[in-house]
Amino acid sequence: MEKLFFDLTEHEFSRGRKVLLWIFCFFFFIAGMGIIFMNVVLHQESIHITFSIAPFGISIFVGAIAILSSIKRTDLFFQVDDEGISYRFGLFRPARYSFKWEEIKEIRMPHRDKRFKIYLHNDESYMVNLNWIEKRKTSIIRKHVFYSAKDNNISVVKVQHLSSG
Repeated sequence: MEKLFFDLTEHEFSRGRKVLLWIFCFFFFIAGMGIIFMNVVLHQESIHITFSIAPFGISIFVGAIAILSSIKRTDLFFQVDDEGISYRFGLFRPARYSFKWEEIKEIRMPHRDKRFKIYLHNDESYMVNLNWIEKRKTSIIRKHVFYSAKDNNISVVKVQHLSSG
């Protein structure tokens, strides 16, 4: 089977989308500050200070998305080749995992799920969760893992749902 390699750092927000996110974050923050200013400084009692909670909440939410889109993440990939499966992806503290075909005893794949479970010969199991990867890439990865496992005489069990244990 041929080598499959996806560089997962290539998909990023465009510069225009990042600028729009930061502008929305700034405007909602200014709106919250305006409500506080009108209540505290201008003494307009018709505008209660608790109305500033919504713009500040939206500002924090949009700001978090803007920060995540602005941070450069490096060395995120998913690879299936003749040696085995290796990947590194995730939002927070991504770890690198590598499984050689000789170590894998069984792979369980549910029919309509973006996850699969790898069982090793030393009675360990690892859940590979592909929910954060695009649907097209996920289906290609699952198909490639399935056929590569079959080529390496590893049993692939199709299940309805994955068990947590």
